[in-house]
Amino acid sequence: MRRPASQAGAGLVEVLVALALVAGGLALLFGTGGDGALRQRRANDVQAALLVAESRLAAGVAGPLAAGRVDGREGPLVYSVTTAPYGVAQGSAAGRLWLVTVSVGRPGGTPLASLRSLRLGPP
Repeated sequence: MRRPASQAGAGLVEVLVALALVAGGLALLFGTGGDGALRQRRANDVQAALLVAESRLAAGVAGPLAAGRVDGREGPLVYSVTTAPYGVAQGSAAGRLWLVTVSVGRPGGTPLASLRSLRLGPP
């Protein structure tokens, strides 16, 4: 059966339009999947940084409190622990408050996580 001359090549155009629609849908799908993977990686990095910060805060409890900064590395992450007196210069009979700040991130990058805690030192 022959097609009229006005419809010659119409099937090819329909196939090309369908392929373009499928390609556009796949591009959106892969873009969304890639964005989700990036967000998951970022969340995993922040979770690891928080674990390092928590462990550094817990390790600081055992030692004496003194003003200063300690830098270190744990796996692919670097951390910085800063200890400074908090509030007024004189302490109470219970002791003096110290502000302990832990920042964790990748080398040369911005911190992924930062935790602060007040600790009570000796009077």
